[in-house]
Amino acid sequence: MSAPGSHAASRVDGGASFGKKRWLAWLAFSAGLLAAGFVLSFPIDFSAYRKIQQIDCPLFEQIAQQFSFWGDYFPGSILVSILFFVGSRIAKSRRARLAALASFLAASVAGITLDAGRFSFGRPRPYATARMAILRLGQKPEMKISFGRIRPDNDLPDGLYGPVGIHMFQGFPSGHAASSTASAAAVIRLLPRIGIPVGLLALGVCWSRMELKQHYLSDVAVGAIWGTLWGMLFGTLLHRRLSRDAATPTVSGPGKEI
Repeated sequence: MSAPGSHAASRVDGGASFGKKRWLAWLAFSAGLLAAGFVLSFPIDFSAYRKIQQIDCPLFEQIAQQFSFWGDYFPGSILVSILFFVGSRIAKSRRARLAALASFLAASVAGITLDAGRFSFGRPRPYATARMAILRLGQKPEMKISFGRIRPDNDLPDGLYGPVGIHMFQGFPSGHAASSTASAAAVIRLLPRIGIPVGLLALGVCWSRMELKQHYLSDVAVGAIWGTLWGMLFGTLLHRRLSRDAATPTVSGPGKEI
């Protein structure tokens, strides 16, 4: 006859094993989604770039500049978090307060982790040319990994140049896309109806980076997927915390939610 303690230990070990498998599955899914986003968008980088640039509309450029300014981590993601926090205090909504926290955490982690890779990869931005690189660096940078292609209207081969350390070689992935979609995904997970407009604004930010010649489609796609994954992760974790707390009765009763 087994001792009661052995059954408890078995349940703990089983739960830990299940949790580990779930996290491994999430990591595998995330890696697959990132790879798929790059593989599917990379072949049409140049054609998408040409189509966007063929629409020569000064108004579009002005709109894109506003999207890019307000859609960056600061002030964009920080402002979203502040607005939801202030709104949560006014409405006395714990759900909105957790949405503010999830937005801040997701955008911060997505941005910090992405920047580390972006600086290391060293992919040229669409506006970068060999002449500009030589003027800034004093010599033409040496490519580490070649993508085997060059845009017809450019003289700088596409590829990874390593940690060059200047803005024009920090194209992959898009930091704006990552932080804006991270905030949007986190808010959508906790406040779907309010989060949808935030998500549409994030799509506008992604478009603006291509309109302003800062990123190719694959830069934006990978950045957006990276941000969305972090947003869904933090949004889900805090959503579960809200659900657990709601299932536990308190003396003051449940808080108001919007």
